[in-house]
Amino acid sequence: MGSCLKDGFLLDANHLGSAVTRNSPVRLKIEQVRIAGARFGTCVPVLCEIETGIQQVRRPDEYRENLRRLFRYVSIWPLDQETARIYGEFRQKLRKKGRVLSQVDTMVAALAYQMGLKVLTTDRDFAALPEVHKENWLAG
Repeated sequence: MGSCLKDGFLLDANHLGSAVTRNSPVRLKIEQVRIAGARFGTCVPVLCEIETGIQQVRRPDEYRENLRRLFRYVSIWPLDQETARIYGEFRQKLRKKGRVLSQVDTMVAALAYQMGLKVLTTDRDFAALPEVHKENWLAG
């Protein structure tokens, strides 16, 4: 299914973290593009990265509440056996290229590929997987 791009985006931690703030440019763009019919989601491994960051913010309860509100627009998509298969293929491909991508980023890439979604990320390491489409809404 990975070759068929749908109208959807999978948020990496940098974009999800930015979208938590109500009037952030990423949050506003998500709301705008969502009205046009696109769907947005993330996955539990990204939430684990976000939770690590929440441990360092001044008001974690407020941050979690804003994150909870964001999940009215952003789904949490599950990883499954097919995601795991793609993950394994991607890890092997990266190993052969001598490239490194974190395990979480590889999971994000595998899920996005499986679901035919674009990854919203600032992470340039995703370039090692050209079959995974990506955009950076935080650039410039």
